[in-house]
Amino acid sequence: MKVKLFILLCFLFVLGNQAVVAQERTVEPEVGEPVVLRLVYTFTQQAVKDRESVYITDTMVLEVGMNGSVYYDWNKNRRDSLAAIRFTEPVNHKITLSVDENALQVRLEAQKQVYDVLDAGKGQSYRIYKKRDKEEVVTIDEGPLEGFDTETYFQLTENIPPQAWKMSGDTSTVLNYLCQKASATFRGRTYVAWFTLDIPINDGPWKFYGLPGLILKVQDLENKFCFLAIGLQKAGGESITMPTDRKRVSCNLKELSDFKKNERRYISVGFVENGGVTYYRTKNPVTYFSLERGD
Repeated sequence: MKVKLFILLCFLFVLGNQAVVAQERTVEPEVGEPVVLRLVYTFTQQAVKDRESVYITDTMVLEVGMNGSVYYDWNKNRRDSLAAIRFTEPVNHKITLSVDENALQVRLEAQKQVYDVLDAGKGQSYRIYKKRDKEEVVTIDEGPLEGFDTETYFQLTENIPPQAWKMSGDTSTVLNYLCQKASATFRGRTYVAWFTLDIPINDGPWKFYGLPGLILKVQDLENKFCFLAIGLQKAGGESITMPTDRKRVSCNLKELSDFKKNERRYISVGFVENGGVTYYRTKNPVTYFSLERGD
């Protein structure tokens, strides 16, 4: 099964001005290895909205090379492009931010038309690079603003050996590939993975790897997270490279996690007013679980 994919580059409008303490790090542009295979996964996660469970699904891409890979949100660039168009069409770039929740409620109760909603929790903003031969995982994610409008990337570099997978005799079929079952505990959660020896590449979605075949499905035992391959194709000459359009700032896992949690705490609802758009910040009704529990 082959699915035509479009290679997307990252650009995100960041609404956030949290101050995060991190050490600046200069990183030279990197030229990566060729992509040999591209997979599309659905990433489904459980969340809570108004005290009820909801499930949110994003479409992710894994581009695999002989020694490394990159994993990212397939739709991110399209969402950001649409957001950029919204900012330029009717409002002539005049944007006002407000934290007056009473004013927001007045507009909602009056059923005033909502122009836009900024939600940092929508989609996945990170790109995860594995260097399997070095047992290194590098996460590049949206970082804090420098000054008023200068965007940065956070860079988290981790030494992550292959997960300690325990093999099972069980089999299943994913994408018409015969898969074998394995399980492992990683970052506070226990996962069941299905991998295929028909594609003998030691990789998988997110930070998973370490099996003698490509991982096509991973699910935790609490059914809060599921990664499922839905398509694959051979690559067409692309390379795995890291973004160089912004300054990268090094961080640790806690700094990155705290920053992203803080971003997701609020959404901003925009209304066209006085020739521009006024965004009113309010608490995000959706609460997310952490993949890396206990860190």
